[in-house]
Amino acid sequence: MRTATIYITGASRGLGAALAIAYAEPGRTLLLAARDQRRLHDVAAACRAKGADVHCAVLDIRDPDVQIAFLDSLPGHKTLDLAICNAGVFSGRSGERAMETPEAARDVVDINLWGTIATAHAAAEVMSRHRHGRIALISSLAASHPLADAAAYSASKAGVSAYARGLRELLAPGIAVSLVLPGHIRTDQTARHEGVLTGIISPERAAAKIMRGLERGRAEIVFPRHLHWLGLAGRLLPYRVAWYLNRPQRFTVAAPPDEKKEADVAPGRHEI
Repeated sequence: MRTATIYITGASRGLGAALAIAYAEPGRTLLLAARDQRRLHDVAAACRAKGADVHCAVLDIRDPDVQIAFLDSLPGHKTLDLAICNAGVFSGRSGERAMETPEAARDVVDINLWGTIATAHAAAEVMSRHRHGRIALISSLAASHPLADAAAYSASKAGVSAYARGLRELLAPGIAVSLVLPGHIRTDQTARHEGVLTGIISPERAAAKIMRGLERGRAEIVFPRHLHWLGLAGRLLPYRVAWYLNRPQRFTVAAPPDEKKEADVAPGRHEI
């Protein structure tokens, strides 16, 4: 069955923008959500130039009711075929601290875990009316191979993975759930990485891998696979050996630029 209507969060940049542009084509409706109005406008324009029907809104993904209202605003009440829960943030240890700040850790878990759960809940609510659709949750290899310098991020993604696997059984057989576990993707987040980024790929290449996996109905999409298997093997090593081998992969995270986003100051949603 052709995927005609797709909802993507975090669509203003990085992987979300690459997915939106890759999916854009005549006859397809894209519902795009993000916090950055200017960048979201640019992505929407690029998708419309490829022939897609695009509706987008600046909203807070942590509010499921706002997302349901946005999805219900679709003209003609079309069926939602695919929802990609992509929005998220990254944080970690800075060069001046032994650990990331408690505030940063709380925000990462709140947005990455609760925001993803809220988005999946909204999508499931809409899809359940037709007993049809697929929900894809973007996790990370860090979910199963935790990063010492980004422990809260790793925990948030581990939560996403656990939630996706539980949700898959809960919603079956009518609604399918896919879990995506990528490695490093070249985005604004990895630009703040100060250290080695093994196996990093472009957002366009990552989007192509995800699309291919979703088209094939994969329950789990993991890449790069060699890093996944190396990580699994590393978990069998004694702690001190693993600590020594992981030292070259350690990193710090630079502070994000001071950007003012409309969704940070205005409740609800603002459609563009």
